[in-house]
Amino acid sequence: MELNARKVSDGRAEGEVLVCNGPFSFLGDLDPITGVFSVKGHELEGQNLAGKIFIFTTGRGSTAGSSVAIQAKLNKKAPAAMVCLEVEPIIAAAAIAAGIPMVDRLDKNPFEVIKTGDFVKVDATKGIVVVHE
Repeated sequence: MELNARKVSDGRAEGEVLVCNGPFSFLGDLDPITGVFSVKGHELEGQNLAGKIFIFTTGRGSTAGSSVAIQAKLNKKAPAAMVCLEVEPIIAAAAIAAGIPMVDRLDKNPFEVIKTGDFVKVDATKGIVVVHE
């Protein structure tokens, strides 16, 4: 299945999907050294984000999230690409600063057609997400 999206940050990536049914912030949600969600009680507590195609609702947090995203990228613990329902400026800045491909506003709700474990190719530059179950 091919989905059209809006480009947020250029690039291409492919990999296994990890879905978060809520907002995400690099600052506080992700350990940039291990790539693991470190928040107690978070639905993804203990899950590793490194190299995954990360799908979430929107971003939240402070502008310091960009530095955490860059640190995760340098440590090879960042997501391969990010897909969200509706981007907000803080998470967009983090994706751009860290060079993580990112799209939003897909023509179908990603939470209805993509699930954790699916294989996805993201061409953020062209605004295309290809889903392989």
